Amino acid sequence: MSTPSAESTIRRHVRAQHGVVSLRQARAAGLSDATIRRRVAARAWLPVGPCVFLVAEYEETPASRTVAAMLSVGEGAVLVGLSAAWWWDLYERPPATTEIAVGRGRQVRPRDGVRSWRRDIAPADRTRYRGLAVTCRPATVLDAAAVLGRQGGAHLMDNALLRRRVSLAALSEAHHRTLGRRGSPMAGKLLALAAGGARSEAERRAHRLMRGAGIGGWTANTEIVVPGYGCLLGDVVFAAEKVVLEIDGWAYHRGQRAFLLDGPRQSALVAAGWAVLRTHWHELTGDPDGFLATLRRTLASRSLFR
Repeated sequence: MSTPSAESTIRRHVRAQHGVVSLRQARAAGLSDATIRRRVAARAWLPVGPCVFLVAEYEETPASRTVAAMLSVGEGAVLVGLSAAWWWDLYERPPATTEIAVGRGRQVRPRDGVRSWRRDIAPADRTRYRGLAVTCRPATVLDAAAVLGRQGGAHLMDNALLRRRVSLAALSEAHHRTLGRRGSPMAGKLLALAAGGARSEAERRAHRLMRGAGIGGWTANTEIVVPGYGCLLGDVVFAAEKVVLEIDGWAYHRGQRAFLLDGPRQSALVAAGWAVLRTHWHELTGDPDGFLATLRRTLASRSLFR
């Protein structure tokens, strides 16, 4: 049996849930089981999980699959990990498997396309966003970054900080609330990099790469006197070629530093005949060969004019 009121309620659910409705919601709206069975038999409603349906006018999408997974698990389900990061638009690719946390006291039967974790999410670390229960942004960033590891996790955390989707203070608070949890050691290492450790590590890595590649003729943290500007400190200075290599940590800090210092500083160096080359933690750890090739080309081009 169906009534105008029931149909109106179902339409609201379907619009808000990317074309998905659960058996529980349909019953609560006032649809009888016989009506629901007829719609399934007529393929007006397509099963997309235990007791969950996709209305035929809608296409199945990553968003509809995520909603269907959450509805199939039911009360107490919280979207976590990379699934939560994608739902928050902090991670660009929708994961193939939807990650959901349920309370430690719950037993959840296996479901296709769903990975459930028996884990209690503290109230401070969860919220609702776009209609779903999800870990809050700081907890999501820490979880997802830990899953991705040092390289991928650093990119995700750096990007979230750069876009001001989270703050370093909020990440630290969330980390201390969940010390000892799965992924906590990796999250701690990434936080240390985010707090400024990436720049010092990037400098050490650049020095090792240049030495290992046999590139000499440079000094680190060297003063340069620029007429009309004053004394500057170059991260790595090739005095003979008049090349300054500037080494940044993450884009999060680079943005702050560039706004405050680097524009006028770099302009003064270029006006005085210096070439300024920039690198950063992500390049040095992710593409060291590319960094060395660019450095060699720059030094070779400057040597022609000596």
